[in-house]
Amino acid sequence: MKAPGYTVEEVAAGQFVVKVGNDVAGYISEDNEHPGIWVNEDQNGRLMGRSATREQGADFLAAWFVAVDEDRT
Repeated sequence: MKAPGYTVEEVAAGQFVVKVGNDVAGYISEDNEHPGIWVNEDQNGRLMGRSATREQGADFLAAWFVAVDEDRT
């Protein structure tokens, strides 16, 4: 599945919010224990996985957000 259009905005040092439109899809931040690895969390702060790059994490969260939203309709 291709990730939908999204934006990434820094909300704190090293923490970024991923938005699809105006909706928060989740957050990505660099793992303090494993530099170079990114932690992916949903909009409620639940761990969704880890990624090798910030962009991979953002792609995953945006695609997951849209897929879950489609299931609700």
